[in-house]
Amino acid sequence: MEPLRVLIIDDDFYARDAMQTLIARDTRTRLWGAAASVDEASKRLAETPARLLPALVLLDVRLDSDDRAGIDAIRPLKALAPEAKILMTSASRDEETILAAISAGADGYVWKNESAESLVNAVVRVCEGRFVLTTSVAERILGKATELSSYATDVLKAERRYQELTDAVRKTVYLYCFCGMSAKEIASELQVSVNTVNSRIKLAYEILDAGSRQEAFQRLVEGPED
Repeated sequence: MEPLRVLIIDDDFYARDAMQTLIARDTRTRLWGAAASVDEASKRLAETPARLLPALVLLDVRLDSDDRAGIDAIRPLKALAPEAKILMTSASRDEETILAAISAGADGYVWKNESAESLVNAVVRVCEGRFVLTTSVAERILGKATELSSYATDVLKAERRYQELTDAVRKTVYLYCFCGMSAKEIASELQVSVNTVNSRIKLAYEILDAGSRQEAFQRLVEGPED
């Protein structure tokens, strides 16, 4: 079976880099392209023959400081690539945002804090015609989105790696490394102090044997050595 072609649209370098690594290293998927903006991606899509278009677009909800830019881009992107599925990625689990993405035509919604280990599985299942949600997203909206009634809906549970990472440290380091959030933004998201966030990041670096955000990235993507 030919690998699924995937286009990534995310304006955060770290998140984009991590997703490119995940997509490229799995035999089921192939990186079609990566763009920092919808305009950049749209230009390439418009120039590509229909038979060579991506099977799926990984689209960040928040682009260029606009909380709905990704949602507003769903329909224009589907017009350029009618057969492509749209899988939203986001650091937001806001119920209104999730439901708006579904109403706009998204084919799945994964929270970035959970998607590192299950991202490719989500891509594959969405391309099979299933609507995919990660656990914390599903907890907020299942039963509330009438658009899902015609879908077979999968709820993906993230695999656990690096067992030494507590849930609190795991959430912090994923927001920091995978979502590219600052310590201040993470503190606000998790309702803890900035000092607590910095302490968790330092501990995560020690467990992952990493000296930088990019190294921690790679450790999380690759998983621990056997």
